[in-house]
Amino acid sequence: MIEYKAYHKTGLGKRGGRGQTVRRKGKGRAESAPSPQARLRAAAWICAVLAAVALLGGASAWSYSRLARSPMFSVRSIDMNPCTNVTKEEVWSIVRGMGKRNIWTVPVGEVSRRLASHPWVRAVSVRKSFPDRFVVRIVEQRPVAMVNLDALWYVNDEGRPFKRLTAYDPKNLAIVTGFSVSDLRAKDAVTARNFRKSLELLELAEAGPLRKNLSEVHYDAQEGFTLVTRDTGVQFKIGGMDFQKAIRRVEEALPRVSALGKSPGIVDLKTEGRIFVRPGE
Repeated sequence: MIEYKAYHKTGLGKRGGRGQTVRRKGKGRAESAPSPQARLRAAAWICAVLAAVALLGGASAWSYSRLARSPMFSVRSIDMNPCTNVTKEEVWSIVRGMGKRNIWTVPVGEVSRRLASHPWVRAVSVRKSFPDRFVVRIVEQRPVAMVNLDALWYVNDEGRPFKRLTAYDPKNLAIVTGFSVSDLRAKDAVTARNFRKSLELLELAEAGPLRKNLSEVHYDAQEGFTLVTRDTGVQFKIGGMDFQKAIRRVEEALPRVSALGKSPGIVDLKTEGRIFVRPGE
């Protein structure tokens, strides 16, 4: 009897456990499936969000269109720093040339790009100041010399020719000679170095004894560097010597140059410790 009861108790308990387990799994599957009402509510919520986004986009487009046509935002002034060679009217012509006078629609990047193509502009920044003003800041090129290429060009302190001279441009700067258009366009490292050295020599000479009286800096691959005065055209042949030393020797030679009077002459400083002065050829 004891064994019979133990057997049936254990069997019933197992059957009850299995049945109970099956019922629990079925209940879980029933709870995980969304009802049709829940699906309908989710779809309605998504549609509402999409409608709101579309409505907001349409409202934004409509608002921008109204602002773009509003006379309140017409460009009325340009705040520009004082410049010597770039005028405010040139900036206005760029803005007007786009056919878009409203500050919302004039592209700042395009205005900057067109101003940057101006030969006298070295750097430029443009920004909008609402409701009706552009703020323009320009850094102009600073010419330090002229170079004779296919025509006379201004050269900046970086050694880059940036503007071809016209009949209206002042020609009161010293000229660098001995370089051709093909030489500079070839971008040869040796040529570029000699051109920069010509500008360095020019700066030292104008800060020294030849201030305001330097007409030309000439370079020759065989003869080296030559300085030419503005008043009488005297040539100081310095060759390839150190520039600081060359300027000191030019200063030493000036008293002897006065003996030439107003006639051009040649002063050869290339020989160490000697100064040779002779009339021009």
